[in-house]
Amino acid sequence: MTWVRRNAKQIVLLVVLTMLAILWLLPILWAISTSLKPNPHTYRHPPRWIPEVATLENFREVFFTIRTTPIWRAYYNSLVVSISTTFLVLVVSSLAAYALARLDFPGRNLIFAIIVSSLLIPGQITLIPVFLRLHRWGWLNTYKALIVPALAGPFAVFLLRQFMLSIPRDLEDAARIDGCSKFRTFYTIVLPLIKPALTTLAIFTFFGSWNDFMWPLITMTRRNMMTLPVALQAYLAAFNYMIEAGYILAASVAATVPPAVFFLVFRRYIIKGIALSGLKL
Repeated sequence: MTWVRRNAKQIVLLVVLTMLAILWLLPILWAISTSLKPNPHTYRHPPRWIPEVATLENFREVFFTIRTTPIWRAYYNSLVVSISTTFLVLVVSSLAAYALARLDFPGRNLIFAIIVSSLLIPGQITLIPVFLRLHRWGWLNTYKALIVPALAGPFAVFLLRQFMLSIPRDLEDAARIDGCSKFRTFYTIVLPLIKPALTTLAIFTFFGSWNDFMWPLITMTRRNMMTLPVALQAYLAAFNYMIEAGYILAASVAATVPPAVFFLVFRRYIIKGIALSGLKL
């Protein structure tokens, strides 16, 4: 009893957090359960958490029967766009951040100030100008319209530049004495040291690209070029929103698999990402 009284606050906190976790998981478990039920069983009363007959028919219907837009194609589009965007953002932003953190050239501080200031500009303001520019270039309904604008993200440059400033210059000086060029120093010395920041940026970028709805909705008008969030909305509207819940939840569950896998692989970097995103100027 003495131990219970001494740790009463921790016990109460643990119980509360456990209850909140269960409440948070219930809709997810219900979605998975319903996606595995035959469609006629989804509205049975009383509802059952464990399907009487588990089936993958809903997933087969979603991926291989085309009613509005091919979900498998939207799945492929989202994977291509998210992976490509994440890789290119890491490459472009790390190079830009290295130049702003380590290279001395006229206007370096001014350029960085402009990049940081652009964080204050809402994305809705640049929506129409960017759309008109892509229309003139003929990039609408192409992967370039979804990938290239994302490469100009100021947060990525800011995050990596601030992290690079914490790396001792002595390491780079020693590399130069050994005959390393600036690019080789960047590749062999700096990149391995900023791996936590790169992983954090990859997580943020992948999730943001995968879940993006507004920009693909505007730039992708062809059905075979829709990304998954847009295709799911079209699929939901085609089924009158809740008539065939098994199909809709099967599509939703399938859409959460890549982000869930990505999160499980890199989950230990999430806390580091929260800390890194608060770096000071």
